[in-house]
Amino acid sequence: MTIGKIRTVLGDIDSSKMGYTMSHEHILSHPQGHGSKVEEDHLLNSVPKAIEMLKLYKEAGGGTIIEATPQSWGRNTAGMCIASKESGVNVIATTGYICEEHGMEPEVSDWSVDFLAERMIHDIEVGMDDTTVKAGWIKCGTAYLHITNNEEKVIRAGAIAATETGVCLHAHTTAGTMGIEILEILEEENFDLSRMIVSHVDRFPDLWYHRKMLEKGAYLLYDGPGKAKYYPDQMRVDLLKQLVKDGFEDRLLLSNDMGRRSHHTVYGYGPGFNWIKQRFIPRLIEEGIPENVVHKFMYENPQKIYTMIK
Repeated sequence: MTIGKIRTVLGDIDSSKMGYTMSHEHILSHPQGHGSKVEEDHLLNSVPKAIEMLKLYKEAGGGTIIEATPQSWGRNTAGMCIASKESGVNVIATTGYICEEHGMEPEVSDWSVDFLAERMIHDIEVGMDDTTVKAGWIKCGTAYLHITNNEEKVIRAGAIAATETGVCLHAHTTAGTMGIEILEILEEENFDLSRMIVSHVDRFPDLWYHRKMLEKGAYLLYDGPGKAKYYPDQMRVDLLKQLVKDGFEDRLLLSNDMGRRSHHTVYGYGPGFNWIKQRFIPRLIEEGIPENVVHKFMYENPQKIYTMIK
């Protein structure tokens, strides 16, 4: 059992209390300004519906949600606190940025890496959005098949802030690309890659590519199960089986990255937060991944990576 603390929106708790964890999700978002793409489908702006989705998750055995909405995507700090308190689900909020396409202040071009790091550290150690509610991890991200100058600054700032505060760093990748390049930048910063998660990589289902990132020590997050437009799930099953066979079971995570209304049952669509637990996990076990290994994806591995090391 992991011993340490995680930083939730309601305060620090022992990491052993995380329970079943979805490692990259959205309960509240309201993209606006700074170049963000604003679509009605991205408006998860109902606190009652956030409470409802977390209550359904709790009823199905869910313990913790890693909330992946930064300030530039419409982070709702007060709403996250209400939803967590009303549902009993731990919510871990983020600081940082998704990528430049999804919103950055124009001033980022002028801000230094150290200044960006200071802003992240403030969110983690003092509080987000003029509150005392603290973030529990750092987000960075990259464009499709390239990394902008500002995205590189955020990656380097994230490395500094994560090292200073002890939280983990977690990268958005557009269509799963640029993961190795992100890790190479972090190596230049002497960042401990065992504190790094590369997400959305099942959007780029290349076994060699995934192995190379794992060999560098990073965690990989598969967060597309159930989204048929991003390849059939058989592809994900086969990749996970091989990576487990290769010995990487301790650094694999699962989630659904449901950042649209059209992903959530409470908005009248699907598949909803409980799909992985009710559909995908039974399939993984049926197709030959041992139950204790799948358990790691949802319990032990999130506990390790999201535990603060300071």
